[in-house]
Amino acid sequence: MTKDGDDATATQASTASRLARRQRRRERSCGEILEAARRVLMREGVAATTLELVAAEAGLSKAGLYYYFESKDALLFELVFASYEAQAKAVQAAVEKAADGSEALRAIVRETINTFAANLDDFRLAFLFGQVAGSGAVKLSAEQFARVRPLNDLLLKGATQKLEAAGALPAEPRLIAFLAFTSALGVLTMKGLVESMNDPLAYPDDQLVDGLASVFEAAVRAPALSQSRKRPPRRR
Repeated sequence: MTKDGDDATATQASTASRLARRQRRRERSCGEILEAARRVLMREGVAATTLELVAAEAGLSKAGLYYYFESKDALLFELVFASYEAQAKAVQAAVEKAADGSEALRAIVRETINTFAANLDDFRLAFLFGQVAGSGAVKLSAEQFARVRPLNDLLLKGATQKLEAAGALPAEPRLIAFLAFTSALGVLTMKGLVESMNDPLAYPDDQLVDGLASVFEAAVRAPALSQSRKRPPRRR
């Protein structure tokens, strides 16, 4: 290789390294801003949260904040999306390890409850935020919806496929997976409600998980068991 070629390669490597460092700094700064925004949101509420407050919490100027987020809506969306994504990935990883459809439903229930039970503020942010913010307070663009919708597959596709292999079912496989997920959200909603009143549920988290998961496991196993009982005995 010529000296000019060596110089060009070195320049490209230096540029790539510089861009990588810049990207890491940007990601770190975005993470710090999102943490600051989360603190402000939990302290002040949705309506009172402003970019000025978030910038002050993060130790930035408002102009500096605009470098990372173009609006309050964009900032709040990233907070909500991060909670969605983390929970969806946890469910996906657990479902992949499940041996069959009933175990996959248990994984959905377990990971959904366990992800948020220890930090209900994250649950409220992810799943109750739009309801409590008020009409028109949260607006999602088409591009943001396009980022959120694939998370449904992370949550439901693996369990759906395992349920489809199970044969007879009481309902459509994806619907069963969706109902397991939303039932777990219901448990978290009740848990958050009573704990905010200093009157916690009588059941510990592991019992809630086991009880709800057992209901769904029984529901998907019962039709298959019934079908096996209806089969005529094989002739010798």
